[in-house]
Amino acid sequence: MTERNGPDDPDRTQVLNQHFTGERVVLDGKHFEDCTFETCDLVYKGGVPPNFVRSDFAAPRFVFEDAAQSTVQFMSAIYNGIDERIIEKTFDEIRSGFGDR
Repeated sequence: MTERNGPDDPDRTQVLNQHFTGERVVLDGKHFEDCTFETCDLVYKGGVPPNFVRSDFAAPRFVFEDAAQSTVQFMSAIYNGIDERIIEKTFDEIRSGFGDR
C-alpha cells in the first residue's frame, strides 16, 4: 500500500472498526479499516476512491451517483450501442491492475 493509498493519505478520512448495518454509506474520500458492511448501500460519487483494509462485506449494494453515475451510463452506452468489446477490454485492464499504473 502506497502512502497515497493508505491510512496516511491526506485526501482520505479514516473510518476504523465500524459496523454498518442497513445504512447508506458514502465511500468517497474514506479509508475504511477493520469495518463490516451488512446489507448496506455503498455509494460512490466519483471523488477520491475509497480504500478498504481488512473489511468484510455481506450483501452490499453498490450505488453510483453524480460523476460516477455518469461514467457508468457512458460505459453502458458504449457497451450497448457502439461495441461491447471496448468495455470488455476496459474490464480486462481493471482485472489486471489498471489502477496500479
